Amino acid sequence: MRKILFFTVLLLTYNLLPAQTLFSYGRHKVDKEEFLRAFNKNNTGDSTEQAMRDYLNLYIGFKLKVQAAKDRKIDTLADQKNDLLNFRRQIEKDYLIDDQVVNELVKEAFQRSQKDILISHIFIPFEESYIQDPSNYAMNNAADTVVAWQKIQQAYSAAKRGDDFGSVAQQYSLDPSVKSNKGDLGFITVFSLPYTLESVAYTLPAGAFSEPIKSSVGYHIFKKIAERPAIGKMRAAQILLAYASPATDKEKQEQKKLADSLYQALQRGADFETLAKQFSSDRNAYTTGGLMPDFGVGRYDAAFENAAFALQKDGDISAPFETTYGIHIVKRIKRLPVSKDSTEAENLFKETILQDNRVTLANEKFAEQIGQRIGYKKQFPDERLWQITDHFIVNNNFSYPKGIADQTILFSFAKEDKTMKAWLSYVETVRHNYSDFSPAAYPAIMKDFVSQSSKEYYRNHLEDYNSAFRNQLTEFEEGNLLFEIMEQEVWNKAAEDSKGLQQYYDQHKEKYTWGPSVNAIFFTAADRKTADEVIRDIDNYVKKWKTLAESSSGNIIADSARVELAQVPGGNGNLQPGQVTVPVTDINNGSTNFVYILKVYQEPAPRSFEEAKGLVINDYQAVLEEKWLARLKKKYPVKINEPVFQSMLN
Repeated sequence: MRKILFFTVLLLTYNLLPAQTLFSYGRHKVDKEEFLRAFNKNNTGDSTEQAMRDYLNLYIGFKLKVQAAKDRKIDTLADQKNDLLNFRRQIEKDYLIDDQVVNELVKEAFQRSQKDILISHIFIPFEESYIQDPSNYAMNNAADTVVAWQKIQQAYSAAKRGDDFGSVAQQYSLDPSVKSNKGDLGFITVFSLPYTLESVAYTLPAGAFSEPIKSSVGYHIFKKIAERPAIGKMRAAQILLAYASPATDKEKQEQKKLADSLYQALQRGADFETLAKQFSSDRNAYTTGGLMPDFGVGRYDAAFENAAFALQKDGDISAPFETTYGIHIVKRIKRLPVSKDSTEAENLFKETILQDNRVTLANEKFAEQIGQRIGYKKQFPDERLWQITDHFIVNNNFSYPKGIADQTILFSFAKEDKTMKAWLSYVETVRHNYSDFSPAAYPAIMKDFVSQSSKEYYRNHLEDYNSAFRNQLTEFEEGNLLFEIMEQEVWNKAAEDSKGLQQYYDQHKEKYTWGPSVNAIFFTAADRKTADEVIRDIDNYVKKWKTLAESSSGNIIADSARVELAQVPGGNGNLQPGQVTVPVTDINNGSTNFVYILKVYQEPAPRSFEEAKGLVINDYQAVLEEKWLARLKKKYPVKINEPVFQSMLN
């Protein structure tokens, strides 16, 4: 016990220690943690003292340049602020959710993915229009949910009496498929149902049925028939001979006859993909050859899934079978077993969960915690507020009793107050969403107002509560500032200082020499076919390459230059005048590059200023940067805390 207490106190003491300053520049300080975060992010694996010291020198230079940008007020420019705001909006959504809750949902999804459950279902919608067209259903606010509630209670009572569940489903359920399946939905797996319904189904014991459950469209009763280890997913192709809606018996017989003929052809060796393209009603079949997206249980009609998963080996083809959609012939391409690796599966599930309705749960729990984090404090009594709100609604103006004004504070956060004016403006905005707008609705409206205000405040002050977000934002801002100040102090100055460039070239001519090189015409064709056409007529193109390239509407781009052998795409060390290099095609866009060799230079030769200009600019930039850094170090004297640096090595 003493040992545990000792380490607990030690840990708490360590967490309360001030940050260790690694280096300072002028009055500014950089702590050890900030440097290590940058070093570990950019380090390629070399953690020797020399590698760390080299990076420290680079990081000191980086911080000096960023500070110079801030001193010049570049961070206050409109484009800098807009870039930072846009980046903030891009990344903040990843920090507005509770990772702990998401991780719990991911683990739960993995556990559920390990088994399939067989369920039956009784469904009473609020409105029968849902049954007619579920995809376009929008619940009428005036829908009579009482009638639906009474019907589901009748079904529940019958099931509790011990009546056969399938018979009860046939009698009461309004699911169109109940006539043929008696409510049997087949096997389902995780993500087959909305999260609330899925949770009910998975937590039922085998053979048990649930109490009536309310969803957004109606009432449900689920019964778990059985469960089994998950069978995973299927990759399959199908030929679908769809029924018209509604289909006559004659039309159904014709489709069945065609299906039998196709099946016989497949048995004799006909190509499945070809027949799918020609006959399948699936609108994507012509391009996919009938190949379907990978699917697991609970996604399609139970009869379809049973037939598909009954196929024993890859390449097997089912006999024609019927569902409510038509006649199907299915070919098994590959079985994809369920993953037993929790880490691999959970990585896949996380993205699905963030797109699924269950993420609402994570958001709700996160919202409950926000108030405590941001220092929510109520400062005005409810009863008096409701009286003032009534007065506002009746008189439709912002007139207040004595002692109350627009800026009277109702509640506050750490750095922000919410006022009477803000509350009444919100009430005016949302009052029409409440069919029974009366004082009884005020607490619910206030709850929403506090929740919305809390989320907005937290979002706008994320950097105060999340160090990872703050660090990411700072990295982006400093990177932008570095680019801008480097452009002003180094890149533009070097490019525009023609006199300085010429002087630098004159002083360092010996650096700028040609190695083995060529004069050549560089061609880029829009595709390989165009490139081959140019190469076949290369003598004609070489004579007037500028004119031909300009008249090709962008299909051919050409330029002439002298380059060293290593820069010739598709070239080698034995290039000769009149030679065309091997065409090189870009796999991303199909464009093809090749080179026509005009002249070969084997001996080293000096480069003229124009030939060396790009290299001179790069070298001159380095000189300007070095001089600028020297000035910055005088302005912001740098001091390295050597003991802290040595502690990082250990």
